[in-house]
Amino acid sequence: MSMIPARQAGFSMLEVLVALIVISLGLLGIAAMQAASINNTSIARSRSLGAITAESMAAAMHANTAYWGALTASGSWSVGPSGVSGTPTLSQTVDCAAATCSAANLAGYDANQWASGTLKTLPSGSGQIVCSPYAAGSTPVGCTITVTWLEKNSAVNAAGAASGTVTQSYQMVVVP
Repeated sequence: MSMIPARQAGFSMLEVLVALIVISLGLLGIAAMQAASINNTSIARSRSLGAITAESMAAAMHANTAYWGALTASGSWSVGPSGVSGTPTLSQTVDCAAATCSAANLAGYDANQWASGTLKTLPSGSGQIVCSPYAAGSTPVGCTITVTWLEKNSAVNAAGAASGTVTQSYQMVVVP
């Protein structure tokens, strides 16, 4: 008489473990994609703010063509949390929000407001304005506005850039 083996019912422990490993790997992949999307959103935010920051100074330059548009010599200014430095001096002797200003005072006021307010929206934000006439002693003048900030970068795979802090910049040319 031959014995018929009993039919097996249910899953074996090995099958359950393999299914758990496959599901775990899928969930880890989803978590990595979520981390990459959060990082990319942060980077896009910083870059958008850099462009908006440069545009705000360009708008101030367009509004004050009596100063910026009348430059006949080259000028270069560094703008940061400590204020504005460069040649020719952009001094602010009058609070232009409360009183009427000359074109030179308004240029100094705008640059100082840009330094103390707008650039602070970026991590370690700083700026530079370099203006030079297209021909010596003539107008129009062309100005290059450069905004620089620190950006946190993290790689999600071996092909990506190294993780850490990277200096980024945005540059635009303005003819006031």
